Amino acid sequence: MAPPVWLFWSAACLAIIFVGVKALYLAARVDPGAGASSSNLPSLAAITYRDITFVLATWAIARAAIAVPVRTLQRVVVSSFILLATVVALYAIASVIAFGILGGFLTYALLELVGNVRMIESSVGAYLTPRVAFGLIGIPSLYLALLALTVSIRRRVAPPWWLGRAAVPVIAIAWIIAGQRTFVAEWSTHYDWRIADNAPWVLASTWWQAMTAGERIVQMSDQFVAQDLADFEPIGQRAEPLRIPPPPRRRAAATRQPQRPPNVILLVLESVALRWTTFGGRYDTTPTLKSEAAHATVFDNLYAHVGRSSNSLAAILLSLYPRLDFRDFTEAYPRIQRTSLASVFRSRGYRTAFLTPSDLSWAGWEVFLQSRGFDEVRDYRGMACSEQISSWGVEDRCLVDALVEFIGRDPETPFFAMAWTQQTHHPYEPSPGAPMFDFLHDREPVPDDYDLERYLNVLHGTDEALARMFAAIRGAGLADDTIVVVVGDHGQAFGYPHDSYLQGRTAYEEDVHVPMLVWSPRRYRSETHTPVIGGHVDLAPTIAELTGMPPAPDWQGRNLFDPSHPPRAYFYVAQDEFKLGIREGDWKYIFDLRSGTDELYNLATDPDEQHRVTGDAARAARLRQRLAAWAEANRRHYTKPDAR
Repeated sequence: MAPPVWLFWSAACLAIIFVGVKALYLAARVDPGAGASSSNLPSLAAITYRDITFVLATWAIARAAIAVPVRTLQRVVVSSFILLATVVALYAIASVIAFGILGGFLTYALLELVGNVRMIESSVGAYLTPRVAFGLIGIPSLYLALLALTVSIRRRVAPPWWLGRAAVPVIAIAWIIAGQRTFVAEWSTHYDWRIADNAPWVLASTWWQAMTAGERIVQMSDQFVAQDLADFEPIGQRAEPLRIPPPPRRRAAATRQPQRPPNVILLVLESVALRWTTFGGRYDTTPTLKSEAAHATVFDNLYAHVGRSSNSLAAILLSLYPRLDFRDFTEAYPRIQRTSLASVFRSRGYRTAFLTPSDLSWAGWEVFLQSRGFDEVRDYRGMACSEQISSWGVEDRCLVDALVEFIGRDPETPFFAMAWTQQTHHPYEPSPGAPMFDFLHDREPVPDDYDLERYLNVLHGTDEALARMFAAIRGAGLADDTIVVVVGDHGQAFGYPHDSYLQGRTAYEEDVHVPMLVWSPRRYRSETHTPVIGGHVDLAPTIAELTGMPPAPDWQGRNLFDPSHPPRAYFYVAQDEFKLGIREGDWKYIFDLRSGTDELYNLATDPDEQHRVTGDAARAARLRQRLAAWAEANRRHYTKPDAR
């Protein structure tokens, strides 16, 4: 058989492998925000058009090489191409597996870290199941078998001359054009848009950049100060027992009844960064919360650990750091054995509830919330106050209705309610008939001003609905006996001050810096602000302390009111990029594991993170050590038998 025939069919079979592997990815993918378009043929073209371009380009180069009429050279070129294609077929399946861990394909810098940072090594190793191993062996074998079959058929059947010279190239080019247009129109906004990259090209191009780039390449090893691990030790394993400050003494009254246990409402605002609230100083979107802050402590430096709601749910409810990977925690660990904040309250006679106007079937929340200590768990299906306004659920006012009903059902029994809003999630659908205000006023050069204006209006509407919750608490005579904790689950980006949209794609302030306030009229007579730096893992221990309950031994967080709380917060990105970040004092450091680059900012002088600090290598190295300690602590935590 002539070398051009072997070359042609080896390229065609490689293209089939690329398309087939990503078709399997699409079949397993879940994204309710994408509608039905995520599994159709245009979507498949959108995430494979670069793969087909790669195959065409390599085939064209090889085809030009065998134009030299030297038989031995032709055989060497074709044999080399088949060998390369077999390796690429193996890498095609391996890279999609890596994508599920890292949120992007392997780069040269990230590949160097495998084995150097054990967190990366163990994360990759955890996915090498028998099924995956079969795929790693089977895909290259399938490629070689497919090539042998097609060439064998070609020997017996001579297709028309125009099939290989015209029809196949035309189909390939049409696929590329259609895929590129679909990607720009639809897929570029999906959370996993990097699946459209060509994995071999990503690895090769990042290697070339590392060899030729002038930018400093940073390495992170697993070397750190042993004491750095103390930030992540569960409460029960810390060298010094946790000291819970005693409650302030009050004069006893002879006729006064014993003080009842305080009620607690933990209200999580979906996709709300501090920047977009009244507390952020730019927009008057949350006047209710600002007014109620007269009876609250406002935390100015509270951080989400990652821009994914599922992982924030675990961090808030279970006081643990999510695994440093790309997966939704609630799907990866639906039955993880950890102490829930709700179970602590229920064990002390509280009635408990989890309420959301969203859809709990998303990312396994419904299963995850089972056996977490909630007497009742209700989503939009149990809140029939309106029609669905988006695929995510109903209006936030329905949540407030359900919360008010829960409060009034048995006011004599203390309660713990965890309520999670949804309307501020993309597509930021306003309530029908709600007036639209001009919050933006050209305050910022935001490229996505249409969505931002809708978002700010929806946030204002949610805040307005919360006024009924506070009114219900006061109307029931429970204001002095109730603590309300309000916190954002993660941020939301609109293209400024950084070129990022939606959530979870960066570690910048608009993605991870969230609002938090603790409302308690009994404790606070005026608005109080605290500069303490903390994260979602700190909420459960803080709430437990406020109610006089001991924290659970397996909680990783620390009481935010404890003067010994470390002045640090940790966060990461595993979507589009793979980055680890830390805020310590006024300094913020971000390390990009996929590119081997880092960023250091002084938030006191540069709150929008526009000017990298480049002359403080010692500080950057020390903060990188703390990130290495976090990576190692995380690796150890998720290799325990009960981390399932």
